[in-house]
Amino acid sequence: MIARLREVRLSRLALAAVATLSGLATAVVITTALGRTSAQSAATEALHHPPLLVRVAATQAAPKPAAAPAADPGPAPAPVDTSAATDPGAQSSPPPATDNNASDSSDTSDPTTTDGTTTTPTTPATPQHKVGHVFEIALSTTSFEAAFGEQSVAHYLNTKLRPRGTFLGGYETLARAELPDYLAQISGQAPNDDTLADCLTYAEFPDKVEPNGAGLVPGAGCVYPNTITTLADQVTSAGKTWKAYVEDLDRNCVHPNSDALDNVQLAGAGPDYATRHNPFIYFHSLLDLGGCDNGDGSLAKLKSDLHSSSKTATFSFLAPGACEDAAIATCPDGQPAGLAGEDAFLHKWVPAILQSAAYKKDGVLIVTLALTGATAPGGPVPTGALVLSRYAKVGKIVSATYNPYSVLRSVEDLLGYKPLAHATSARSFVSAVLPEASGGAK
Repeated sequence: MIARLREVRLSRLALAAVATLSGLATAVVITTALGRTSAQSAATEALHHPPLLVRVAATQAAPKPAAAPAADPGPAPAPVDTSAATDPGAQSSPPPATDNNASDSSDTSDPTTTDGTTTTPTTPATPQHKVGHVFEIALSTTSFEAAFGEQSVAHYLNTKLRPRGTFLGGYETLARAELPDYLAQISGQAPNDDTLADCLTYAEFPDKVEPNGAGLVPGAGCVYPNTITTLADQVTSAGKTWKAYVEDLDRNCVHPNSDALDNVQLAGAGPDYATRHNPFIYFHSLLDLGGCDNGDGSLAKLKSDLHSSSKTATFSFLAPGACEDAAIATCPDGQPAGLAGEDAFLHKWVPAILQSAAYKKDGVLIVTLALTGATAPGGPVPTGALVLSRYAKVGKIVSATYNPYSVLRSVEDLLGYKPLAHATSARSFVSAVLPEASGGAK
C-alpha cells in the first residue's frame, strides 16, 4: 500500500514538472512571436556566446577618406592641406579629426586598451598627396593676347600643350617685370623697388636686416639674407633634391659680385644667360651653404637627369635665355626670338619631361608667364598659366584668380611643406586643378 502511494506521488510530481516546462515553453513561443527587446536579445545571446576580443595588428593603417570623384570635382571634398597654415578662402576644410595626436599610416606605435587588447584607430589618417615630382617652366609674355590669343605665335603652347592640361585663365602677374614673379614663386617674397626694375644691380639688402612677423624682408635690395627660406631649402630639408636648368648656363650658380652691375657677361655663362631668369642666385640661404652650387646648373643636364625616376629631382625649374624674352624682336644667332623663341624652347624640352618616368609616375608640369616689355609701372596683369599632369583635367579652364604666390602655395601643398611668406594666405589651385592628386601616399 505504501509503495503504491509513493508511485502515485511520484506521478503527480512528474506531471507538475511537465506542466511547468510546458508553461515556460508556451511563454517563450509567445515572447518570440511578440518580439524581444534588444536588451533581452543581448542577454540571451550572451548566455550562449561569451564576448570575444578581436585583436588587430598594431601597425594596421587607419582607414583613409575616399578620393574626390574624377568626373565631378566641383562639389567633391577638396584635398586636405598638409601644410601647417590654411587658407579658408582657397580650399574646403579637411575632414574633422577628434584627436590631433592620432597616428597615421606611418605610425608604428601600439595603441592598446587598459586590458591589453589592441584597438583600431578611429581617427582617419590625413591624406598625403600623390605628387612626387614638380616641373616648373618660367616664361614671359607682353600680354595675355600675345600668349594665348588667336594670332599668337606660340603654336606649340596653344595647339599641343594647352589641350592636354588645365588652363588657368585667371592667372596674373604681381607686377610688370619678370624677376618679382620668379622670386615669389620660390620664396613668397613681395616686390620692392629693386626687384621691380629686374635688379639692374646685384644689390645686397642692408646689413642686419630682419624679416618681419610675416617672413617678409622690408626695404630695397635684391640678394636676400640667409634668414629667408626658399622652396629649394624646403626640398633639401625634406631629404629630396631640387634642380634649376637655365639656358646658356655652363657652370653652376653663376651670379655677379655683390652690388655690381648686372648687365655684363659673366664667366661660366654664355651671352644668352639672364640672371633675372635664375631666381635661386638671389638668396644667401642657397649661396652661403652650397645649395645653389649643387642644384643650380646647365639646361643640357636635364635629359640625362630624366632617364630614371630616382635620378629626377623632386622640384625642377626651367628657364629660357635672354633672347627668348617675349619683348625681344631678333636674336644675334638667327634663332627664333621673343615668344616664338619661348615656344621653340617648350617644343624642345617639354616632350622630354612628358615622356620621363618621373612625370608619368607622379609628376606635375606648371608653365607660368611673367610680364615683360612693359613701358609703365602698374599692378597685376593677366597672363594665363597651364598645368599638366595625369591628375589634371584635360582641356579644363579655371577662371579663378591666381598669382605667383599661388604657384608656390600649390607646390608646397603638393609636396607637404609649410607655406612661406605670402604663400601662407595665397589661394592654392590644387583642389580646383588637381582634384585626384590626393588620397594616397607618394
